[in-house]
Amino acid sequence: MARRRPPARKRTTRRSRKKSGISPLWLIVPLAVIVVAPAALKALESVWTTLLGVAAVLAVLLAAAAFVVRHMGAAYRRDALLRAELDRLDPRRFEELTAELLRRDGFGRVRVVGGAGDGGVDVLGVAPGGRPYAIQCKYYTRAIGPGAVRDFVGALQARPYRGHQGVFVTSHRLSAQAARTAREQDMIVIDRDRLADWLLGAYRLGPGGGSAPAWLVRLRGGRTARERRGRPPAAQDDDLDLGGAVAE
Repeated sequence: MARRRPPARKRTTRRSRKKSGISPLWLIVPLAVIVVAPAALKALESVWTTLLGVAAVLAVLLAAAAFVVRHMGAAYRRDALLRAELDRLDPRRFEELTAELLRRDGFGRVRVVGGAGDGGVDVLGVAPGGRPYAIQCKYYTRAIGPGAVRDFVGALQARPYRGHQGVFVTSHRLSAQAARTAREQDMIVIDRDRLADWLLGAYRLGPGGGSAPAWLVRLRGGRTARERRGRPPAAQDDDLDLGGAVAE
């Protein structure tokens, strides 16, 4: 029994040496990570830097475009109001201008009823869809307070104007409280800026109406003016002329 023990120990030593052997291929993985990882990180950092730079340039360009478009729209509105001589009108002419704009938008049975005993309504008209509209015109050089809006709400509740869509048109602006009162009563408000859009044709009253960018309408208007120059005089006479307010 004692003579057989040494060979057994030799076999155990060989097995332990075989199990503990490490393949050289496993050394390549950490070396690859050490070499490749910094290069990959650097490349990724370069890509992100480029993307951030492109995004920053696009953001600046969009902001500049929005600034230019906003100022173009404001300039076109000022030009429309100047050509309509809005600040030189009187209240009666302001009502007539509103009536002309209603007719241009396709309203029928348009009447200027402002004056003594008008019941708080200055212009009446029927939209293309058949709904009657009642318009209050306020030719003011200061902001409109909530009292004027509440008076108009009372006029719309009177028997002659029940069921009419109320429209408040002003040459100036509404105060914050007045605007809130108008919204609560589902009243359409056309203040100075929207009036300019209305003159330009960028805003339309009635069903299917709405607003369009003033700069786009101005470009369309320039194209229409060029087309109008090639039309016969009789056709040109049919175009609406608001005292030079919308004629090109």
